[in-house]
Amino acid sequence: MKILENKYPLGSLPGQKTPGRYIDGTLKQNIDLLAKNVIKDMTYLGVISSSTLEVGTGKSCFVQQVCEAYLDAVNKAHGFNLELTMNNLVFRPKDIIKRSFQVPRYSVIICDEWEDANYWSELGITLRQFFRKCRQLNLFILIIIPNFFQLPMSYAISRSVFFIDVRFSGEFDRGYFSFYNFAKKKNLYIRGKKQQNYGVIQPNFTGRFGDGYVVDEKEYRAGKLKDLQGQEELEKKPMTERQIKASIFRKVFEFYKGKDMKKRKMSVVELSKAFGFSDRTGFKFIKMGVDNEKNNFQNSEKTENPPGDHNINYLTEKDDGEGDDEDNINKK
Repeated sequence: MKILENKYPLGSLPGQKTPGRYIDGTLKQNIDLLAKNVIKDMTYLGVISSSTLEVGTGKSCFVQQVCEAYLDAVNKAHGFNLELTMNNLVFRPKDIIKRSFQVPRYSVIICDEWEDANYWSELGITLRQFFRKCRQLNLFILIIIPNFFQLPMSYAISRSVFFIDVRFSGEFDRGYFSFYNFAKKKNLYIRGKKQQNYGVIQPNFTGRFGDGYVVDEKEYRAGKLKDLQGQEELEKKPMTERQIKASIFRKVFEFYKGKDMKKRKMSVVELSKAFGFSDRTGFKFIKMGVDNEKNNFQNSEKTENPPGDHNINYLTEKDDGEGDDEDNINKK
């Protein structure tokens, strides 16, 4: 089906044969369901990944199109005037919280795909903070991640409303997706995680999507490049003198620490005196190490117990015979 015919007149999108942007009909039904009910003090989390290659499958294009359709549905259902701009995109998890307070209520935040050594721990910490601090903003958060099975269990199972696998087909052909609703994604995560097997559960439905970003592509790519360059500069930044001292202090402390925690060979106070530090500084250096370990811990199965089977049926499936063939993207 086509939406936003006035926004996208004929010739404004690649391969377009009729006005509007194509969207899978069943996907649109699910988006409309979420949009209709967001004013019931709801906050949504959607997860997007790929079962084929982790990069290059068109996830960013697809998610922007989903958000555009969602905001259009929210506007029509509730009389708002929301739109998708670069302000709705972040390129690293830690920016989600700040950006949530900069966009209108009932809007969207896209956390585009990004990964470094601390990605998963940062994502887990940020999502916990978001649901604690920002739930009242009634936002729709969509996270694009490298691997669905690496997502902490509580968010994969009980906090997210759906999982969408954006994948290649044929010879690296883009434009395909598989949709898993609340119940399906739970079973996929539990049964498929051990072997990283997306084939253990059939999706609710599959569909197609067209090419094209919603926000200006040049602006999007420039923003992503700027963030990447900023991260590279941050990684190249040398340790400060204080960080070096703290690191050496902790290593020496660990070396002289007995296996029995109650029988240390050298206390923090004694080591601080040997280094010429105050006791307070010594304890701060030890705490810095403990905090870093906590932040780097990937909070997966230990975050929350999985919920029971609540027989939740929300988010609809595609009726038999309703499938969209490849040519319908441009013909409808």
